[in-house]
Amino acid sequence: MHNLTIKGKVLQQSDAEFAARLEATLFNKRPLTRKPFLLVEPHGIEDIQATLAYAKASGKKISVCSGGHSWSANHVREGGILIIMKHFNTYMVNKETMTAIAGPGVGGSILMKALVKEGLFFPAGHCEGVCIGGYLLQGGFGWNGRKLGMACESVIGLDLVTADGEYIHANANQNADLYWAARGSGGGFFGVVVAFHLRVYPKPKYIGAVTHVFGMEHLEEVFRWADEVGPTVPASIELQLLMSTKTVKFGKAGIEVAAPIFADSQEEWEAAKQFMYKSAIKSKAYIKVPYVPFSMGAMYKFAMTHYPEDHCWSVDNIWTAAPIDELLPHLRQIADTMLPAPTHLLWLNWYPPKQRPDMAFSMEDNIYIALYSAWQARHETPTLERWATDCIGKMAHLATGIQLADENLNHRTAKFVADDHLRQLQTIRQKRDKSSLFHEWHSKPQLAAV
Repeated sequence: MHNLTIKGKVLQQSDAEFAARLEATLFNKRPLTRKPFLLVEPHGIEDIQATLAYAKASGKKISVCSGGHSWSANHVREGGILIIMKHFNTYMVNKETMTAIAGPGVGGSILMKALVKEGLFFPAGHCEGVCIGGYLLQGGFGWNGRKLGMACESVIGLDLVTADGEYIHANANQNADLYWAARGSGGGFFGVVVAFHLRVYPKPKYIGAVTHVFGMEHLEEVFRWADEVGPTVPASIELQLLMSTKTVKFGKAGIEVAAPIFADSQEEWEAAKQFMYKSAIKSKAYIKVPYVPFSMGAMYKFAMTHYPEDHCWSVDNIWTAAPIDELLPHLRQIADTMLPAPTHLLWLNWYPPKQRPDMAFSMEDNIYIALYSAWQARHETPTLERWATDCIGKMAHLATGIQLADENLNHRTAKFVADDHLRQLQTIRQKRDKSSLFHEWHSKPQLAAV
């Protein structure tokens, strides 16, 4: 039994609603054996403060869920207290100051569509349903991110409750250590963010995409081309290669080369189109779709065709700058053993800027490769869940590290921030969460003594 009394809802394992409420926090329907001690749905700051005080007094650890799109269900921990931030889902936009304030339970697509109506924009996540809480904490790779940066770079402040129960604001000048840590620590953050203060941007004048689709027989040519042109891809293009057994939902096995374009001028728009129209491998594509303008609603709909609900998922990834000759054998093996769609491999030509703001986020490289394996029958999990991890694990020697957005740290330990940043994170944690109230990541790499 518990004696936690708050305005919001508290559920324990014996309650009839418990299993359904826990399930509702999971986009990934893969079976879980972990079960929290309590589920807490706070309605305000005082509820969060009371929950943290109760957890500290009872020796329970805290995890936090904003929207439940963690592939590894990082928020579901055995015997802990799960704070579900679903009621912190309001936002305000100030067009005059080009800022917004949004709760962690706000869907990124909801915020985006509201901004677009005002002629504004934010680098929100690519998939509908992804709430901004976990998305911004882990870094935030989103729409037009090659120009606007990681979404966490547009976080100008946070309102949060600390492990000591203090309700504070953090920014570059105030509680700067927590501001630094919150931008890139992901599910290992040691506080409960209740609002993000964001910088927003003018909506790009041109939004659309060019798409070419290739059969699997052209695998080597397509990936060699992507590797070769990587440094020259215009910043207005998010060049993505998506390999699956069923291209564009109905076609044959192959590779979709999609080029979403976010251009602020006609000159930039024309240059982005010509980059794809003059592709050296365009003639080999069996589907060639010229530039099509899209609303952001259509952009989200297109993205979600690859990430349907009610599926079990196993996901892993690497950042890499390895030579294409070393990557190709692994790409071929993945193609040869690919599970049925919507399982897919994503190759993203990223080529980050030479310098980012000083923040916890510190792991990226020229190329991002992620593997998303999916199946619907839960009973197939034991035979299918290792495929993505094993394939990516074989490429680990070619990796710089991983992105927390698609982490699989409960099955494979990997570097997700630079070593010196991880040391700094842990130093701040020891200062701000002395009693280790908040769960860390599922696993973290061992750091050499300095």
